[in-house]
Amino acid sequence: MDKEELRKLVEDAGDAVITYKSPNSKKVKYNVCTVDFSTPYIRQKSNRAKEDDESLLMFCWDCDAFRLMKPENVKSVVPLASILRNE
Repeated sequence: MDKEELRKLVEDAGDAVITYKSPNSKKVKYNVCTVDFSTPYIRQKSNRAKEDDESLLMFCWDCDAFRLMKPENVKSVVPLASILRNE
C-alpha cells in the first residue's frame, strides 16, 4: 500500500481502525485514527510531527495524539462505523 492509497482509505472511512506492524517491537497493533483535522477538538491539539514522503500524519483518538504512520507497515484499514454497525 502506498501513502495515497492509505490516505484515500482513511478519508473514505472517516474514522478507521488501522492495524499495523510496529517497526520497533514487530508486534501487530492498532489505532483508531482519522486524517480529518477539522474538528475543534483536534485543532486545539499541539502537533510537532511533520508528514514526509514515507509517512502519513493522522490523529489517533485512542492515543489522543498525532501519529505518523508508514503505509508499508499497515495491514488493514477498517471503517469504525462498520465495527460499530453504524450506517
